[in-house]
Amino acid sequence: MFYFFEKLKLAFLILSTAIVTVGCGGTSGDPALVGTTLKSVSLATPVVSAANLRTPDGPSQTGIVMMHPYSSYINFAGCNELAKRGFTTLCVDSIYTGKQLDYYGYEQHVPAIKAAIEYLRAMPNIKKVLVFGHSMGSPLMAFYQNVAENGPSVCTGAEKLIPCVTTNLSNLPVADGVVLFDSHLGEALATFTYIDPAVINNTYGSRDPSLDMYTAANGYNAATNGGTYSDAFKQKFLAAQAARNQQLNDLALSLLANKRAATGDPKQMGDDIPFTVVGATSARLFQPDTSLLKCTQQPVLLLARDGSAVNQVVCSVRPPSGAATAGLATSATINLNVHTWLGAHAMRPLSNYSQTSNDLTGIDYSSTATSSIGNIVTVTKPLLIVANGGHYFLRPDEMIINAAKMSDKTYAITEGATHGGTECTACETLLGLATPSSSATFGYYGDTFTRTMNYMAYWIRTRY
Repeated sequence: MFYFFEKLKLAFLILSTAIVTVGCGGTSGDPALVGTTLKSVSLATPVVSAANLRTPDGPSQTGIVMMHPYSSYINFAGCNELAKRGFTTLCVDSIYTGKQLDYYGYEQHVPAIKAAIEYLRAMPNIKKVLVFGHSMGSPLMAFYQNVAENGPSVCTGAEKLIPCVTTNLSNLPVADGVVLFDSHLGEALATFTYIDPAVINNTYGSRDPSLDMYTAANGYNAATNGGTYSDAFKQKFLAAQAARNQQLNDLALSLLANKRAATGDPKQMGDDIPFTVVGATSARLFQPDTSLLKCTQQPVLLLARDGSAVNQVVCSVRPPSGAATAGLATSATINLNVHTWLGAHAMRPLSNYSQTSNDLTGIDYSSTATSSIGNIVTVTKPLLIVANGGHYFLRPDEMIINAAKMSDKTYAITEGATHGGTECTACETLLGLATPSSSATFGYYGDTFTRTMNYMAYWIRTRY
């Protein structure tokens, strides 16, 4: 898979202890679980490759659509867990599943989401429909909801590096709410932070040692996949990373302009212009350096291991997850076309690009249609974001919730959960905490996924 989701599980650190009652597990009682029925269904679009409908035994008035742009989610654990809590879930795979470099933008996924919403709305018992995105599914769902609420013009403005193709973006059914689970900031942002500035002339094996994040001389520890980088190196690395991203954008835009001039067709989008990027999948500085993007800036709702809910600043103490082996391999090269680069993977840097312990600055989120922040800012329906305390999206997801302007928005972090939502056993080991044993199913952090699903169910029930 193009984006590296580390297998190590992560954890967080509590910094304050103001307890509030919000209805999370132990504060209001866990929901009664019911049986479910699984059915494979066909949706009215060739963009869908598979779809699984799960219905709870008993009444259900709320449907939930789940999908990811390139990973299979028809059997995602949340599909059945939310169905067990009384919701009808429709989990969808598209024709782009396993083909991350084949689509030029999220607009190509819209017919699948539209068909899924319409399928649920056609069920006689369903009154409300939500969209749910996990990981990179989150910016996808933010994009869909933004276009559905506000029309195709939201992704065709002059601020975009390239406008969306609007063929399938009119008169979309609007979802009644949005749930984002450990959300990425967006597909282009992910690529931006992966671009390796040490690569010289976009050539494999040609590297600038002063910018190489994988060398011991600059602070990398191959034994731990961790990095302890000096402030001077971080500043130099990030400036060069922004510069290389801009160079790639300028090259793609120049190739597109030349194509349009040569053909006399201003509507050319660059689909037949090859575009190769060497070192594009693993040079993310904050993965080995766990001091970066470590904490939220403000107190947020913590779904604690004891079932209580606590308002506090939260910091990750995740193990490092650098990827020198992957970053230095030929597989770190991506081969796509100009349209795919500009539409799905390109983002414009600003002059103050930086990564700190509790912030990520210097990114033009309006320059791409794949941005969670750029899309959520004009969504009006209720929004829930649940981040996982053992991953590195705590501050990024806080940035998304702060950008959102709807009156009903909630941000929570699950204590001790990995990116996928399960218990962080690797961090329990790292921190000397209790780990699962033959006599216990869970360790110190407990059943984090159940805790998350219970809170999501509580949030949905109180609104729909």
